[in-house]
Amino acid sequence: MKKSILIVLMVCLVAGMFTGCTSKNTSKDSDLTKVVISEMRGESWIPVYAAEMLGYFKEEGLDTEWVVFKDGPIAFQGMHAGDSQFCMLSTEPVLRAFEEGLESKIIISTVKNKQYIFAGSSEITSVEQLKGKAIFAGMPGSAPYSFVLSALEEAGLSENDVEWINMEYGAALAALEQGSIAASFFDGIHINELKNIDANILINTSDPAQHEALYGSKYYESQMVTVTKEFAEKNPETIQKFVNAVIKAMAWQAEHTDEELAKLVSPMFEDRDLVEIVGILRGSLSNDGFFSEEGYNAIESFCLDQGIIKNPIGYENIIDMSYVNNARKSLEK
Repeated sequence: MKKSILIVLMVCLVAGMFTGCTSKNTSKDSDLTKVVISEMRGESWIPVYAAEMLGYFKEEGLDTEWVVFKDGPIAFQGMHAGDSQFCMLSTEPVLRAFEEGLESKIIISTVKNKQYIFAGSSEITSVEQLKGKAIFAGMPGSAPYSFVLSALEEAGLSENDVEWINMEYGAALAALEQGSIAASFFDGIHINELKNIDANILINTSDPAQHEALYGSKYYESQMVTVTKEFAEKNPETIQKFVNAVIKAMAWQAEHTDEELAKLVSPMFEDRDLVEIVGILRGSLSNDGFFSEEGYNAIESFCLDQGIIKNPIGYENIIDMSYVNNARKSLEK
């Protein structure tokens, strides 16, 4: 009798090795829809990374692949070249590309406002002092570049009055400390690191008063996820699955501590203490994925003022919140 039971167990074990599944599995990887996400890997997209780490994309039937680029516009160009289906970047380059014929649909936002910093070395106390100096602000056409350019123009300087340095974003802090550059763009999460090297904060949109003074609104959904217009027309179900996953992650995010959220997404980042970063970002991270008309109008006005676009595009032509609305309704059931 014992021998018969042993044989049965061995047969089941061998069968399990070949089938690779159990009764608890609801789907095989081969049943999932493969999607590629192009990005530049930044903390402003934490809700999307949370969806990945919580397994919500797979739960929705998506097999995700992440491709990291040096800058948002490069990732965006890759999407329009067919290298990816989704792209995570700032909003401003998407408006610029739309006017140039690369039409996209923004499907979900990951922040409510912009946390950008323009900081100078310990010797630089005003933007006016930067004439003839070397600065860093990402690629021309990127959101950081436009932000810094607006700061220069507000101080009476032109694009040609400074030397624009090309480097990786991660190298900017050391370059500023060592004196290789006189000023640089930083995400708001670097505020404490800048204080530690005695940098002078010239502009900080994490301050609500400075944010509203610069953009005319407390809303500015500057980081989001977009798809091409063609992909949106042909694959609405895939987009809905993607948005469903992120909205579920946002609900999880709202119910958990900074420490829990930081621990969850830490595998997506190397050698970063995310607890402090999440604490700094928490007030800006979106909990509903919604891209407001007020925020869009602030972004469009900024882009018009900076010459990023020549004519208004219109909220309804580039923002599609139907997926967010559908996902939130499903979540509330």
